[in-house]
Amino acid sequence: KEPIVVMSNNKPQGAIIGLDLLEKIQLELVVKQALKDSKLGKTKIIKTQKQLENDLEELEKYAFSRD
Repeated sequence: KEPIVVMSNNKPQGAIIGLDLLEKIQLELVVKQALKDSKLGKTKIIKTQKQLENDLEELEKYAFSRD
């Protein structure tokens, strides 16, 4: 479970990490970006179930239109 650093000429070139660590890193990046977007006013407040449903429908349309 420990990361392995791949070296070439005594310089780090890459790493082999476990999936659990990769997921943790990815989650941390998503949270960091969300906080940054929030501070920049790029987020939206959803107050009702209907607003949430409408936004999810829009996201589905966007996601499936990119296939």
